[in-house]
Amino acid sequence: MKRLAITLFGLAAAGANAPAQTQAQAPRDPMLPPAAARSAPAAAVAPAEPASAPVVRHLLVIGDQRWVVDNGRRRAVGDLLGGARIERIEDAAVFVRQGATLQRLPLYAGVVKQAPAAPASAAVPAPKPEPRTALAGATGAGRPRP
Repeated sequence: MKRLAITLFGLAAAGANAPAQTQAQAPRDPMLPPAAARSAPAAAVAPAEPASAPVVRHLLVIGDQRWVVDNGRRRAVGDLLGGARIERIEDAAVFVRQGATLQRLPLYAGVVKQAPAAPASAAVPAPKPEPRTALAGATGAGRPRP
């Protein structure tokens, strides 16, 4: 009984201090960056880059029609993509015109389309099949044809 009373007294004393600590320190928002990142000076942050050309990531081809998919919307030849007008849509790139400048926006940046190499089997000719001969024991062998 004495142990229970001491334990309850200890919990009550700890609970009396707890509200003072929680009031002084608000719970941390888990979506905020760490305090060290928030307290970094503004000069350390890199300046924003100027607006660059739009990036093409998806093409939609149905029959003869081609579209660029930009933010979930279909854009056809003549539509605006970013601040540029779409001039031509190809398999691997989209051409846009901004003012007097025609720019190629590759779908697969860094990938160059090349002709396929000749297959290895074409370099070595295949062996010719041997001519078929009639078997001696086959039906009709040895009889003259009418």
